[in-house]
Amino acid sequence: MHQRRLVSLTLGLLAAAALVAPAAARDTVDPATLNPPPPDNFNAVCFAAAGGTVCTLHFSEDPIIDEPSGILCGTTELVVNLERSVVGKRYYDANGDLVQKHFRESLSGTFSNPDTGVSAPWIQHDTVVQNLSEPGNVDSGITRLSGLLTRVWLPGGGSVLLDVGTLLVDEATGEVLASGGPHPFGDYFERGDTAALQPICEALAL
Repeated sequence: MHQRRLVSLTLGLLAAAALVAPAAARDTVDPATLNPPPPDNFNAVCFAAAGGTVCTLHFSEDPIIDEPSGILCGTTELVVNLERSVVGKRYYDANGDLVQKHFRESLSGTFSNPDTGVSAPWIQHDTVVQNLSEPGNVDSGITRLSGLLTRVWLPGGGSVLLDVGTLLVDEATGEVLASGGPHPFGDYFERGDTAALQPICEALAL
């Protein structure tokens, strides 16, 4: 009886190992064979999946320091500091053509008034999903952005400005197809509303 139990246990372990082995032994894919391949700095790791290929990625960009922001406060243009990091995935079909990009980005930095020396920190945490209408063509399909697109505040104080919610963008034209939530940066840069970012100018005039 004891021997039979040992045999049954051994067979059970072998069966479990047979079920686990295929999942653990994923076939890797050379990113250079994909269309388009992930950029080298994305640190992509690609493997075969059901119906195609999945690439995981992560990267951080070089910091931007004291660059013109495009935000005018009277005759003074604010300068911006920026750091950005990204984690996400790219999905390719059976032909190796990109069909979806799905990533989360984290940004932080400051807006500064070069005249007063006053700075306001800002952060951004959002999720970006692009479904390509033409496999392999990154300038096709619809992109959905959602989350905290920008929060600006003063040290020791509350929020100066919030840009939050969702955006649907046509990648072929750059047109915003739908928008939910306040988007003052879009109002300023895309729709020409010069008052949209005035709270930042007022805060940095201190």
